[in-house]
Amino acid sequence: MSQVTEDNGLLEQLTREAVDAASEGKWDQVAQLYEHRTRSGLLEKVSPDLAKKLLPSDQWIMSRIREVQALTQQQLREAQDHRRKFETLKRQWVGSNTVQTRHRSSV
Repeated sequence: MSQVTEDNGLLEQLTREAVDAASEGKWDQVAQLYEHRTRSGLLEKVSPDLAKKLLPSDQWIMSRIREVQALTQQQLREAQDHRRKFETLKRQWVGSNTVQTRHRSSV
């Protein structure tokens, strides 16, 4: 097997593994696989045919990353809203307990 074929096979394997990891939400593993792809230097020598073959997988992963980022941002906003509501309730509860305590001590 030629070196080019082995290199192409490695790039395809790393890309498949990255797609699998992304579909399972294993983002650290996706990052490691892409880092390995980059560090290997194989992307610099990739043929146009292989690039066309890998591109849809890379685009799918990028799309998935954007979706996850959007969902994470939405969840953070919701958590902040809940926190604000709890803080408001806490202030109201503490305020109402202070009034009740003063009323009891004056009676």
